[in-house]
Order: sequence, then C-alpha cells, then structure tokens
Amino acid sequence: MAPPKPRSGLLKLAPYVGGASSIAGIARPTKLSSNEGAFGPSPAALAAYRAAAGNLHRYPNGGAEILKDAIVERLGIPRERIVCGAGSDDIIQLLCHAYLEPGDHILYSRHGFLIYKIAAIVAGGVADWAPERALTADVDALLAAVGPRTKMVFIANPNNPTGTYLSREEIARLRAGLPEHVLLVLDAAYCEFVRRNDYEAGHDLARTADNIVVTRTFSKVYGLAGLRIGWGDCPPAIADVLNRIRAPFNVNAPGQVAAAAALRDTAFLDASIAHNEVWRDWLAEALAEAGLAPVPGVANFLLIPFPDEPGRRAADADA
Repeated sequence: MAPPKPRSGLLKLAPYVGGASSIAGIARPTKLSSNEGAFGPSPAALAAYRAAAGNLHRYPNGGAEILKDAIVERLGIPRERIVCGAGSDDIIQLLCHAYLEPGDHILYSRHGFLIYKIAAIVAGGVADWAPERALTADVDALLAAVGPRTKMVFIANPNNPTGTYLSREEIARLRAGLPEHVLLVLDAAYCEFVRRNDYEAGHDLARTADNIVVTRTFSKVYGLAGLRIGWGDCPPAIADVLNRIRAPFNVNAPGQVAAAAALRDTAFLDASIAHNEVWRDWLAEALAEAGLAPVPGVANFLLIPFPDEPGRRAADADA
C-alpha cells in the first residue's frame, strides 16, 4: 500500500542542514559557521533561566507578555506591533503561511538566508532570487525582478553569509519602489553589531508603512541560540493575523524570562558589541596580511574568499 503523499514539490526540497558541531578527536571544537555570541548568555539571562527551572511543569504565557514588556521598555516598540516566536525563523514561516497563496512568489537576494526559500515552498509558494552587486543586495535588481505574483521580498540586513548591508536610504528606495500589496520583510538578526551612521534596522521605516515587518532574534549577540527566541515588529493588522495562526505556546517559559533579562542587561550587550568591533577588524587586517581579502563586513563574522591556487583554496584551509 502506498504511503500518504505530501504536498506537491515538498520532496524536492532539501532540508536545512546546519554546520557541523563536532570533530572526531576534538573535545571542544570552536564552531564559527553559526555566528553565535562569543561570550554566551549574559549572567542575568542565565540567572533568570535557572530561576525558571522549578516551573517547567507550567505552560508558558501564551502571549510572551514578560518578553513583550522588556521589548517595549528597552526598544520602545508599541506592544500591539510585537509578535514573539521560536526564533525569527518562526516569524518568517508564519508570514509565508499567512500571506502566500499557492503559486505566489517571494523574492530575496542571491546569497540570502536559505530559510526564506524553504518557508515559501512549504507554504506552497515559489522562491525567486535577484543578483547581487559586490556580494551586496542590489535594489535595482530586486525591483526589476518583482513580478505579478510577487507577494513578499526578504532582505537580510546585514546579510549572512556576506556580512554586507544596505543603508537606510537604499532600504527606503526599495520600499518606495515596491507595489503596496508586496510585503517587505527586513531580517535584522545581526543589527546590533552594525556601527555605521547610515544604517537602521528598519523600525523607523516600518512606522511609515503597512507592508513592512522587521524580524529580530536573541540567537546572536544575546547568546541565546539554544532557546530559540525571536520576535517581529509588525503593523498591527499583520500582528493580528500572525497571532491567530501561531502555536498557542510557541515561546518556552525559560526562554521568555531569559530573553527579557538579556535585553535589560545593557552592560553585557555593550561589552559584546565593543569586543566584536575590535576583533572583527583585527581579524580582517590579519587575513589581509596573510594574502587573503575578506569581504568588508559589519556583523560578527567575515566572509573570506580564497584564491584559486594550489594549496591556497578554501578546501586546503579546511583540511
């Protein structure tokens, strides 16, 4: 007897595979590919997590109100705009499920986050990409690629794995060029690391339009990747839709209190950002001195192109 058939096209989709976390014979390998926080969680977040351990038999607050309190207090985002999820991936998948009809298209830049494509296809959509310029999202190419079935545009800013970014002016130009019915999703997973005068995560622009969502995560600078905590800054009408379809308890209780504590621990956050600012630039200079040319990046990682020469290719460095 034949097994039940999944939706058409799903079996052609390769599952997301994270980077390897173990090496035979190495007790504690240092993994760089996930761009996790260099210092781990803040002491305040760890204390809050441990304090929550005695109540694991209780369901979490369904609306993640403790976390929303901290976001409102620390970042000034109006409560009615906040949707919390199991990582920003959860928000991205909710958006695709909510706003894509079968056959609708999403658009992202050539080296954008793979989850955009996966989430769109799972929701019955089609994923398209636009070419980049100097490993940076190209607003003109993105606008030229918008078609009659395009419903969503995803921009990781800064982008992983390139580390490049678009200025607030370029993001505003992209928004101005999109049809009103197209939803612009600004994935700001690495925004805390950016120290450029022409950059903004997108929250200011989002206040001026009903078709912009900004996604944020606690997995990077806050060091809470293992708890899967994220959130979205959404127009109230979109927040209302996402809250109707998300899982009732999609943010675990220890994660809520740990993330709230991490958000309020500004000293730890500032120290993490300052550490990254110094050592990212130091590493870029050291790589240049070694004959490599890392892509100028503004996040907490560097993309390193290797020369196509015997003994100096990426595979040689890996070996």
